[in-house]
Amino acid sequence: MPVLIVGPSGSGKSTVTLGLALRLQSAGSPVPAFRWGQSPRAIADAQLFYRLGLSPVTTPVMSLEPQLPEAALLEMEGTELPKDWRGAQVRVLGVTRYPALAELEALKKSTNDAFLGAIVNCVPRRRTEEVLSYLRSQQIPLLALLPEDKVLAHPTVGQLAEALGAQLLFAEGQEEMALETVAISSIASDPEQYYVARLAPKAIIVRSDKPDQQLGALNAGICCLIVTGDMPLLSYVLERAEEGQVPVIVTSLGTADVVHRLEKAIAHLPIVGKEKATRAAQLLAAAAPAESVLALLGS
Repeated sequence: MPVLIVGPSGSGKSTVTLGLALRLQSAGSPVPAFRWGQSPRAIADAQLFYRLGLSPVTTPVMSLEPQLPEAALLEMEGTELPKDWRGAQVRVLGVTRYPALAELEALKKSTNDAFLGAIVNCVPRRRTEEVLSYLRSQQIPLLALLPEDKVLAHPTVGQLAEALGAQLLFAEGQEEMALETVAISSIASDPEQYYVARLAPKAIIVRSDKPDQQLGALNAGICCLIVTGDMPLLSYVLERAEEGQVPVIVTSLGTADVVHRLEKAIAHLPIVGKEKATRAAQLLAAAAPAESVLALLGS
């Protein structure tokens, strides 16, 4: 029967839905994933599920029957449940983000026998026993604890460019690359190439008046260049970035403002793209054996 994936906005429902669907697919028991709702986020999620081959439809569903197959994952809009869910043959999987554990207790009480259990996202490793103890005390079945993860938390190239209101160059096909490590360019006299090679960040923030550092970062193999300030990029820097197909995010904001917006974006942006979906499946694979997932979902 369909499993409704329910939790507050920002709890990681899309991460869980994608991770479970890919996990079941890799185990040889594929279960389609669907999205409920009419919001722009719901529409984007439905399109992502379809693009990754996890859903037969490109749009969200708004009815439990007859649209859904007998076995399906359905991500809900927040904690909303369909009006007719009690009359349908469905089960409910609760998702929350640490430390909002009380959400699971409330969901369990409101869904009674339909409640399958829970997945808790973004759990700091030092808080694992605290979470397990709480779930045991409330008799909440646990499918998985997913730890904090840089790939899932950090923005993609496209998301960061949008958050900065920036121009994005040479990024075709790389908009969904996760930027899990971002460094600020050196202000010392050391050659930038060695600085970048030593830190090995995914992206680096460089002022627009430092073309030597921009070029050094590109020569060191940086995956994404973030250029701040209002000076135009020199032609040889642009040519080198285009030659290496390195995405360049160009913003008139200062470095401090870029860092501030990056910090605000971390862990607060929706999951997009195959890279993050695959990472979610990897975390679920490490946290829950395939047999546990299949048994809990009745597959």
